Amino acid sequence: MQFLTIAASIVVARVAGPTVMGTVAWALAYVQMLGFIADLGLGTAHIKMISEGKDLDKCIGTFIFLKLSASFLYFLVFMGNYLFQKFILGNEFESQTHEYVVFISLGMLMLQDIQTIASSTFAGKTEQAKQDIPYMIRGIMFQIFRVVIVLLGGKAVALAFGNLAAGILIFPFYVYLFKKYPIGKFDKTLAKQYLKIAAPVLILGAATTLTNTIDKVLLQEFADSEQVGYYTAGFRVGGFILLISRSMSLLFFPMFSAAVAKGDFNYIKEKIFKFERFSFLFILPVVILITLYAEDVVMILLGDQYTPSIKIMAIVTVALFLDVFNTPYGNVITGLGKFKLVAVISIANLMVYAGLLLFFLTNKELDHGSQGVAYSLLIVNTLVGITYRYFSTRATKVIDNKMAIKFILYGILNYLICWYFFS
Repeated sequence: MQFLTIAASIVVARVAGPTVMGTVAWALAYVQMLGFIADLGLGTAHIKMISEGKDLDKCIGTFIFLKLSASFLYFLVFMGNYLFQKFILGNEFESQTHEYVVFISLGMLMLQDIQTIASSTFAGKTEQAKQDIPYMIRGIMFQIFRVVIVLLGGKAVALAFGNLAAGILIFPFYVYLFKKYPIGKFDKTLAKQYLKIAAPVLILGAATTLTNTIDKVLLQEFADSEQVGYYTAGFRVGGFILLISRSMSLLFFPMFSAAVAKGDFNYIKEKIFKFERFSFLFILPVVILITLYAEDVVMILLGDQYTPSIKIMAIVTVALFLDVFNTPYGNVITGLGKFKLVAVISIANLMVYAGLLLFFLTNKELDHGSQGVAYSLLIVNTLVGITYRYFSTRATKVIDNKMAIKFILYGILNYLICWYFFS
């Protein structure tokens, strides 16, 4: 599915151009930036409540009320922010097209939030197929719509409508899968339990959402959609590495949680060693080739209109490799149940990232633009990796970084040798 997304993104980027791609990417980031308000951690709480065997009727009825209330609150906050920016601060969007794309994306996001009522219930009941099949069908439809739209000459507004259309078409399928579930009445006592579970999740969710969206929002604010397009294109081409990171997170978290429960930290150390060796033997060579041949990759896949994306792709690829390399250490912390520590690290990460973005984007002497965003990502991923390693080794006592240092030195040496011969 992710490979289909990357392939479709390449076609869209090449045919539509950086400005169109940047407009759509910015609009999605703009509406998603406050999207954590529409969830408030309630989805996680719902999954937990159902998995613990609470009354299903009351859980669903209470969750529907809380979820719709949260979505309405998000809509009010979003519109308040939009009206304040436009009429009080006088901060207009780059064009009327940007405004259209924002509101179409807003409709798409709110429709997705309603669909999570069903998907969160499926997750709580561990009905994986009911979660995956609608998600996969919607994803395939959306990618097909994207490609067809740009090949027919459609621009940003049409692409946004394609995303919304995919959500509308899959909605009846969610209703069909969900219709047999009993819906009880709202329960005030149960609602308090939901909010108690959701509160710490909200902090982490807010920090994560803002970190994932603030780059494109600030880049649009201090530059334009074209620069956002260059950054997004470079990120998408190098973004295949994220597939590994996300897959490993899904694998390591339950694995490490079980090992922590047994007190078997040597098992965790062994798995981390194998993953680090795998990363440097199989993933790093691909990263080296992409960074050394970034110009050829961009020219072949995207064309010469994306020349500014060359350095961005090289930097982002290295930054995402660091994210993959440090993934197990973050999972060790969550496996230990230190969610408050993860939340603190996430908030600190967001603050540092925002500071770096402002530094690179407002410093006219540097004039890095979208490259500055890529540098910010590289720096913050390095710092987060060091932080995760410090706290995970401190908490377990068994895990150390001696072998990791050897792997890192091996990687640097390999890169220098390849750079010398291939350059």
